[in-house]
Amino acid sequence: MVRPALPNYALRRLVVGGLAALTLIGSMLGLIGLSAGLAGSPASAASAGSAEVAASSVHVAQPGDTLWSIANTYRGDVARDRFIEVLIRKNGGVEIQAGQAVWLP
Repeated sequence: MVRPALPNYALRRLVVGGLAALTLIGSMLGLIGLSAGLAGSPASAASAGSAEVAASSVHVAQPGDTLWSIANTYRGDVARDRFIEVLIRKNGGVEIQAGQAVWLP
């Protein structure tokens, strides 16, 4: 019987180790891409009118804040009515209270 140059268990370990290393490298590259924003579109108020952006930010409501005043602060070039409409959808209604986290488009 002819013995292989590399024992069977050593070959299996080499293959499994290589696959584990490739998986780890692929995962790290994916995480780096996500954190750098390469996997999606950049978040901006301009795109709030066409579709809700996946990456959102939060405004903590202050006493006297309304959706109207928050929209005036964050809407940029987007029409106020469209921005308020998205605010209402993201926050489940028009009622906000001081200290509440208001999700922004």
